[in-house]
Amino acid sequence: MSKANPGKLQVLEKIKRQYDQLTPAQKAIAGYILHNPESLLFMSINKMSTAVQVSMASIVRFCNVLGFDGYTQLIKEAQQELQSQLSSSGRFQFRHTHPSTKTIKALKNWGDSTFSRILSHEIENLNQLAESIKVEEFTQAVNLIDKADRILILGCMASASLAAYMGRMLCKILPDVNVVDSDDILHSTKFLQLGPRSVAFIIAFPRYPSITVRLARNAVERKCHIVSITDSHLSPISGLDELTFHIPVGIPGFVDAYAAPQTFISALCAGVAEKRSNRAKFALSKYDELAAKNDLYDNQVWRGRPRKD
Repeated sequence: MSKANPGKLQVLEKIKRQYDQLTPAQKAIAGYILHNPESLLFMSINKMSTAVQVSMASIVRFCNVLGFDGYTQLIKEAQQELQSQLSSSGRFQFRHTHPSTKTIKALKNWGDSTFSRILSHEIENLNQLAESIKVEEFTQAVNLIDKADRILILGCMASASLAAYMGRMLCKILPDVNVVDSDDILHSTKFLQLGPRSVAFIIAFPRYPSITVRLARNAVERKCHIVSITDSHLSPISGLDELTFHIPVGIPGFVDAYAAPQTFISALCAGVAEKRSNRAKFALSKYDELAAKNDLYDNQVWRGRPRKD
């Protein structure tokens, strides 16, 4: 689809199917949402309560009847579904016509600018990241990497940058780390090296590249450990793994909101290094020796242009 169309959300179809079983108050909520589907994307529970003239408790019960834990889960479901449907031009138009109402105080002087909206969106995603990641699952992922005989990181198209970053960080401290960002024949051989002690990280965010889903099945066939890094249970890679991390990215414009996924990946790599600090120190010292030998970094201090007397 080329533009936002909240009227095609499955959440709305669910409301229609259960409409006859609802109470009068719940039918009032259902009617309002069906006639104003965009309310599912932007309206807080307080505003919904005022608009429909029902209590917030009635809205929560309405969400429970539909199978949701509450209003927040209902909103997230609608937003995630919409995000997976939008094309690049649709995402751009959606953000242009429905800008985020959240801003941060530190950017007050910027007003309702593109910079303030993008930064506010990323900060909101980072705050949600802190709430969504479970300590025991994070520790489990670190342990899987620590015990793996080899690691494969799969991420294509926009997510290729995240896969490359994760691969570059882990390569500094671990052997046998491979990154796959396309389906060429050389990459196919990397899947053949995976075994029961290997770990494959699958990274995919909307619009979920079909190449990633297709290649992920190659990893599954190798009977290795699979860890998915994606945005929601609606993602096509969520059911392929034994461990899934849902990283919030919201509904960005045509640029991808990847601050939260990259922060998570950074923490994961740091966690692996800290688990065996002596091993990491030794590997990093060898990396520094290699970097110095091959002049990988410019060590000259730039002092600006010389002044003319």
